[in-house]
Amino acid sequence: MDKPCFSIIIPMYNAERYIKICIDSILNQTFQDFEIIVVDDASTDNSCKICSELYGTNKKVRLIRQDKNHGTPSLGRNYGLENSFGEYIWFIDNDDAIIPTALEKIYNATKAEQGVDVIHCLGSYRTSQDNANLIEISKLTLKWDDREEGFLDEDVVLRLSDNWVKKRIWIATWINIYNRDFLVKHNMRFLDCLVEDMSISFEALCYAKKYLMFREAIYIWRQRSNSLSNKTDFNRFKLYVKSFMEISNFMSEVMEKIPALKNNRILKEQSALQIVDYIFPHRTVPFYNGAHISAELDNAVYDAMVPIFGANTTLAKYLFHGFNAMFQKANSLSQQVRLLQKREAVYQKQDKLIEQLKKLLDQYER
Repeated sequence: MDKPCFSIIIPMYNAERYIKICIDSILNQTFQDFEIIVVDDASTDNSCKICSELYGTNKKVRLIRQDKNHGTPSLGRNYGLENSFGEYIWFIDNDDAIIPTALEKIYNATKAEQGVDVIHCLGSYRTSQDNANLIEISKLTLKWDDREEGFLDEDVVLRLSDNWVKKRIWIATWINIYNRDFLVKHNMRFLDCLVEDMSISFEALCYAKKYLMFREAIYIWRQRSNSLSNKTDFNRFKLYVKSFMEISNFMSEVMEKIPALKNNRILKEQSALQIVDYIFPHRTVPFYNGAHISAELDNAVYDAMVPIFGANTTLAKYLFHGFNAMFQKANSLSQQVRLLQKREAVYQKQDKLIEQLKKLLDQYER
């Protein structure tokens, strides 16, 4: 097979309402050197039938069906990567779309500067349309990342401090386009957990030599009220807790491989806190974030969590708010030399909280 410029990988599960819009937006590109790999996670609706009937004879589209459902898109993305041939890889969600000139714009950016490892899109169009009709242009809103265009500093410490720690860079699977050789060289894959985009995004920031901030809005993100990321049942809450630990451990392993990061304890802790801030306040409402809801609902949430965490319910609900608040206080104290001793005391409290979290995980896994 000839090597295309782009491999577009789409993990699919029960996407019969949206998959046609997604695939058609790619097929209608002004730049046509690409392949589309749709990896189905054992859908139970007509998703596969639609793909087979509409695109079965299209040589640009490949449908790969998995025998059993894995519950997250991670394995589908990994499998798509393993079966891809493109110079650049773009992971697109099955309910989203891209503008007609998206691939042409990316192609021009990569040819203007050779050897780009990662292209990070600073802008995106967003819509909350849940219906399966064509996306209405008038309902799109344009959002931008808090960054200027151009290449990030190659100093990995400055790069993480200025982007990841300060949350100046948006984390989403579809926000980055990756050089395939770069992914293969560093054996980069998606973790099989929730919020899996954080791990590969972090790796990209750590490993990429040429990380291009691309000031073009080319992606259309559909923010559905019933999407997988917006589900907040109790089992999912527990999965988010486990995912936090898995991603945190993974990030630590990545930093251990990089000499400039290996012994930087402060940066390690600051980086891990961004997972806390991303996952728990935004992904487990209202089961976790009691500080921002009424007293009545907060009590109801507490009662609902008791069967899961028992005597540790209060700790489970407020652990991460306290963890984040203490670290912010520590950063403030660190600027005053006379208070460095207090700052170390805060670190010790953080270590105790992490140990308590590990005990919690052991408790409900038994």
